[in-house]
Amino acid sequence: MSDVEIRDLYAASYLRPLVVSLILLVTACGPGTPSDRASTLGATPAASSSQQAADFPVYAFANISAEPVSQERAEELRAALVEASQRLGGAGMSATVLSPAGTWSGAVGKADSSRPLGVNDQFAIASVTKTLQAAQVMKLVEGGRLRLDDPAQKYLPADLNFDTNDATIRQLMGMRSGLPDYWPAIEPLVASDRQRVWTTSDLLAQVPAGRTPAGTTHEYADTNYLLLQQVIEKLTGRTVVQAMRDGGVLDIDGIERLVYQPDERPSAPMALPNAMSPAEWEKGGGYLPSIASATGYNQFATNSLSLAHWWQALCSGKLVSQDSLTTMATFVDDYGLGMFPIADPYTSFGHLGADIGFIASAGCLPDSGSVVVALSNTGVKDAAMMLPLVEAAESEAGTGTGTKP
Repeated sequence: MSDVEIRDLYAASYLRPLVVSLILLVTACGPGTPSDRASTLGATPAASSSQQAADFPVYAFANISAEPVSQERAEELRAALVEASQRLGGAGMSATVLSPAGTWSGAVGKADSSRPLGVNDQFAIASVTKTLQAAQVMKLVEGGRLRLDDPAQKYLPADLNFDTNDATIRQLMGMRSGLPDYWPAIEPLVASDRQRVWTTSDLLAQVPAGRTPAGTTHEYADTNYLLLQQVIEKLTGRTVVQAMRDGGVLDIDGIERLVYQPDERPSAPMALPNAMSPAEWEKGGGYLPSIASATGYNQFATNSLSLAHWWQALCSGKLVSQDSLTTMATFVDDYGLGMFPIADPYTSFGHLGADIGFIASAGCLPDSGSVVVALSNTGVKDAAMMLPLVEAAESEAGTGTGTKP
């Protein structure tokens, strides 16, 4: 996904209607100072442009219920999903909301040229993948395998032959490495040659030569997370997905439809990009949206429920520690370490993503103790698609959230 697209998406995600601001409650996840525990992970003190949670509010997600929501609540959430779909011109869309009031999943629109979407359909989630990869890096930090402020070059394969700009692990994770993005160069090629298989060397060869001093500016670039994938593999001696599934951040129940492409394949039922015909989609090699895109940026495919269960586990502190989450949720120039606000800049933690024919948004809302995931198989890149679902989830604010210890 291009720098401009993702920056516009997460900048636009703040543009909530004024009425939503009146609904939002001020919680303990508001701005504060770095905690002593966070400093043990090497957290950089918050600058004037930072937004920092004093402690990530893991307690807020303690009361999520696995029981179905009431019929009345289900109707409210489905209406919000329909409104969200209409923001995208009636595009196919699936969503899940997990909250103290219960669990709900729904789907509207078309999965492909003829079949209606169902809640089990898998979608490509593009840059939402970054949060999962960032959590895996934090797992390695917790295990003493690396430090955030170590130079990334220290953990990369010796034969990679790439100028990392002396960027640290933290700077890669926070999009402050000074490295330019490779995606603008390959995006038209990915669209035109959907069967091409891209290697890491191919992708790094597309990175422009220019650099800005590491740590001085924010520039969204997929290059950063391509390098972090290499760090994970070098440190663990396994592929990224093997490291994540065997004792890593994918080693949990409830995420059976969450698969890492291209190492793992999506499976039926699937939402096809731009609801194209199955025959046309097959020409892309059987991945979402295609083998070219899946190798151009390794990414997950999932249904909304599996992804919501993963975010629930993350935000409740079951995958990485509260200290790690606090570090990830320290926003500098509106971006943390693989995480940024998806709704309100002080009371949400998540990520957006877009690829050819897909858009995704996922994250946690401490005010209501909710997790919200919205996935669509459309090429319309509109961060506001999720807001009706966020508003519906936030309407529960204060009714059942966990109690701060």
